[in-house]
Amino acid sequence: MAKHDKNKHEERQHSQQNQNQEIDTEALKKENEELKQKLDEALRAYAKCENDKKILKKETDALIDYAYEKFAKDLLPVVDSLELAITHANEIEDKAEAFDKLIEGVELTLKKMLDTFKNHGIEPVEHDEFNPEIHQAIQQVQSDEHEEGAIVDIYQKGYKLKDRLIRPSMVTINKKS
Repeated sequence: MAKHDKNKHEERQHSQQNQNQEIDTEALKKENEELKQKLDEALRAYAKCENDKKILKKETDALIDYAYEKFAKDLLPVVDSLELAITHANEIEDKAEAFDKLIEGVELTLKKMLDTFKNHGIEPVEHDEFNPEIHQAIQQVQSDEHEEGAIVDIYQKGYKLKDRLIRPSMVTINKKS
């Protein structure tokens, strides 16, 4: 009987091992399915990110390509004014009067241009005192009317775009002997 009990005991153990293997197989299958779902979700998220990157790049490229559109539209009236000034000056027979009208038109056009610049954050550089960060000294002269290093004359105005210098002013400064 001991042998029979021993065999029954072994059969139970073997049966239990088979059940454990079945349970483990089922658990592995379930875990495998969950991993497949997570992988699928990760791949979809990656694909969405890639698509979003492409869309963002396309939109950024379009913004860069058309960044100057508003500025260009604001400059069109300046071009119109110049064309109108030339047309009107050519229609006037008295050349002295034509010249005076042309000067008046150019002055109005310059004002319109500077207003357009200001609307877009472009302003002339200040010329209170010489500053090598915003002025380029192209010549030194001697003048008793000005202090040492003071700006005597401006050859070309400088301009800033917001806080960034886009062109320094070219100036003459005083040098005492």
